[in-house]
Amino acid sequence: MGLILSAIDCNNFRSYHQLKLDEIGMLTLIIGPNATGKTNLLEGIQYTTAAASFRHPTLLHLIHSGEKNSWFKSVFEGDGRHLEVELRCSLDHKDFYLNGKKKQAHKIRGILPSVLFCPDDLNLIKGSQSVKRTQLDLLGSQISSGYNAVRKDYEKILRQKNSCLKQEMPHEYLSSINEVLASIGAQLYHLRSQLVTSLIPYIQDYYYELSLGREEVSIRYIPSWERAEANPEEYQENAWVDRHTAQELLLQKMENDYPKEHERHMSLYGPQIDRIEFYLDKRNASSFASQGQQRSLVLSYKMAEVALIKEKLGQNPLLLLDDVMSELDNDRRSALFSLLSEGIQTFITATNSEMFDESLKKQARIVELGFDGVVSYG
Repeated sequence: MGLILSAIDCNNFRSYHQLKLDEIGMLTLIIGPNATGKTNLLEGIQYTTAAASFRHPTLLHLIHSGEKNSWFKSVFEGDGRHLEVELRCSLDHKDFYLNGKKKQAHKIRGILPSVLFCPDDLNLIKGSQSVKRTQLDLLGSQISSGYNAVRKDYEKILRQKNSCLKQEMPHEYLSSINEVLASIGAQLYHLRSQLVTSLIPYIQDYYYELSLGREEVSIRYIPSWERAEANPEEYQENAWVDRHTAQELLLQKMENDYPKEHERHMSLYGPQIDRIEFYLDKRNASSFASQGQQRSLVLSYKMAEVALIKEKLGQNPLLLLDDVMSELDNDRRSALFSLLSEGIQTFITATNSEMFDESLKKQARIVELGFDGVVSYG
């Protein structure tokens, strides 16, 4: 069965002075009015699984008003293991601990991965490219610690290059940075290409079920060296290249267009501006897909993340559903609930329990939240 989340304990985290839940089962419904801390609870779980938050908060936001520190602990059990992962925050830093020992964030990711689905994700298809890249990189970082290391190295060198461009450093100096940036950028491109290639079949299968086979899904990854010539509205097969070729293409573009980079004081090539486009029957979904089609695409993407984590790590991830049930129709809700039968431990937030049928509620532990904390847990 693998690991499951069996208990939660937190102190001064976000809106909570204190909260403790134990004997957590495979399905937990977190019910309460808006502003009672439902999303805060899922955020704490995401921090102790993915070592990141979809909200990208400041440290001050993670600490209850008037306090100087906070912590959130998750207990994972299964396969004879007992692991306690803790996030500790102060006003100037945050740290992760595993069984009481301080660990770097990459040592936390992948212990028990998670997939979060929130209302903002419903805008994924029409949303910004930075959001799409972030979603992809968060998944890759949970599957492989090497993925996250490459991404962080790339971002570090990119910041250095952009700083040098703003300082108008001579091109001879920037050429040496370009060589490093192209090398690490090619690694990140290669990792993303593998990830997209692995995701596509799952997304296609899930969307086929949701749409009853009415449309075919395609995904196009457009690297920065193709952006000037590429038309995102037109579908083309992904022309993946190996890492060495990607490095050469990146370096060539950087060197050829260095006057533009100097003029604009920023790097114009690299994975930070690659595009990810979704297509239905080879038409760009951001332009042509209906709201229902977009939601089916996003749902297929999230279900594909769950399936890929299971394939790559041999471990079911946690599924965190933050107030999305009211945004989905019955068919799409049923598709999500089908994951429960596959042994996916799930946490669902909602403002009321009326949207859940009685058979589902009988399977669940229900946490009822009020403005003063937990009202009931049963």
